[in-house]
Amino acid sequence: MRCLARLLLVLLLIWAGLTMAAGLMLPDQLLNAPMPNHDEAQRAGLRAVLATNGSRWTRHEIAGGEGVPLELWWLHRPQSKGVAIILHGFGDDAWGTASRAQDLPDWDALVFTFRGRDRHPDTPSTLGAWERKDVVAVDAFLESQGFPRRNILMVGTSQGAGVALLALADLEREGEPFAGALLESPYVDLRDAARNHLKGTLGNSEILARPAEAMALRRAERIAHFNAEDVSPLKASFGLRTPIALLAGDADTITPLEGVRAIAAHHPDLTVVKGANHCEAGGRVAGGWRAWADVRLVRWGFSPAYQTKK
Repeated sequence: MRCLARLLLVLLLIWAGLTMAAGLMLPDQLLNAPMPNHDEAQRAGLRAVLATNGSRWTRHEIAGGEGVPLELWWLHRPQSKGVAIILHGFGDDAWGTASRAQDLPDWDALVFTFRGRDRHPDTPSTLGAWERKDVVAVDAFLESQGFPRRNILMVGTSQGAGVALLALADLEREGEPFAGALLESPYVDLRDAARNHLKGTLGNSEILARPAEAMALRRAERIAHFNAEDVSPLKASFGLRTPIALLAGDADTITPLEGVRAIAAHHPDLTVVKGANHCEAGGRVAGGWRAWADVRLVRWGFSPAYQTKK
């Protein structure tokens, strides 16, 4: 029995040490999310592909959350119904999702990288805490250019979908709703998102890392000056007046379907794609993402895309 007790004590000390080490290392996974390496030639090439049928790009600089500089790229289109703000996922940048503009051919498209991390990767990523203020700043810019909210559409995937809900909650407290929001795989809240990302690495043993998760989030809060409790797209979704359509896969392990269903309790337009994992639903939904979006846009009062008219 004495040997067993010593063994258990050693195991407990090892677990405590690993917990402390993980609590110190895990904030780096959130605050220093990896960024794709899109060089200038790749960015220019993608802009050229998207600038068809008389479209043109303009570049703008504004201050986002905490005053960080944001580089906005705005695709202006003829016969435009308004502007679609395209919001990217965690570990991505503006150019990873800019091609979504092809599915909205009669809307302008505006893309930017959260926290300006494509130009300043040392700026902390906060999974919505400050990113929501980036979207608020982008909306203020668009409104200053003469676009009312009824002509501004939000399009988000994963982190971008959650940030859209957070920003809408901030913006609707002070004004009118928006044209709509087309959101794929939003996360429930920051704690749940961190837990699900770890589950993808640790599997069922993730439960043993819960103390490290709590320690890591507290440390991240202090470093990046935010409150994790405030980062809840689920709470933000309650009472929103902007029409919202949700898209998710039932095999998603990063933003599980049960969380998306919780958000859908407030906004019941939810399309579930069987067998789709994280960020796969948009590419596997029946008819394609564009057809899915068009149905919602017509329902919200916008005519079908002019390029599809006979």
